[in-house]
Amino acid sequence: MARLRRIPGFLAWNRLFFKREYPSLVRELFGLSFSHPLGLAPVLDRQASLLDACSSLGYAFSGINPGKTPLHEIVDRLSHRKSSILAGIELRAEGDSEELAKRQLLHTYTLLYDFADYFVVDINRQSGLTSLDDISDWEDILNELLELRLCYEKYLPIILRLPPEQSDDQTYQVLDFCRMNGIDGVIVTGIQKVKSVSDYTGHRIPIVGSGTVASPSDAVAFIQAGASLLEIAQGIPGHSRTTARRILQALDNPTPQQ
Repeated sequence: MARLRRIPGFLAWNRLFFKREYPSLVRELFGLSFSHPLGLAPVLDRQASLLDACSSLGYAFSGINPGKTPLHEIVDRLSHRKSSILAGIELRAEGDSEELAKRQLLHTYTLLYDFADYFVVDINRQSGLTSLDDISDWEDILNELLELRLCYEKYLPIILRLPPEQSDDQTYQVLDFCRMNGIDGVIVTGIQKVKSVSDYTGHRIPIVGSGTVASPSDAVAFIQAGASLLEIAQGIPGHSRTTARRILQALDNPTPQQ
């Protein structure tokens, strides 16, 4: 994909054959307008190098995990987007100590704030420090992010990626924190977990469903379970270039069988 996108006319050709408009699927969430609910998890474009290519294939948003990529390169790629695709920066607690991880997370947040569309805070213990096991361990970091946001004229949403291995009680504690402190939404892995979160919150917190989509009917099931958006971590095998179109057609015209 990285080499193909450099071919003159490649992105325009993709837009012609793969990108469609779906007025019934437009979503207004977190103060942002999503042309439809389908996007990509950060595992598929870690360095913001494929944003326009992903847009040309029909995706509305994409997560970005900067990792060890120099942040000035991420800034350059975000500022030179030619498409309307929304970009969410994944913030992870990575470092040799909790204090170092916190400083790095805040540094990424402040440097990329003017170039991102939203931020995702990954509170999964596998994302970095295993000492951060509970929402109480994250409260200081999250509160500092929320306070820093007040310093900017532009409001950018902050979304939490919930650990898939959390118990229901732990998940409910996180959801209570979100409702009381101004977190804009949550990313939830798995259809059953999405339904549980949706039921607990009474649909009052926007949910981004995440996980493997083996067929368009899986995508429909995520939305019917209560997800407002869906990020694909793994697409439909063997149909990567038509995945978005097939899913969006199913979402636009769901049938009882789906």
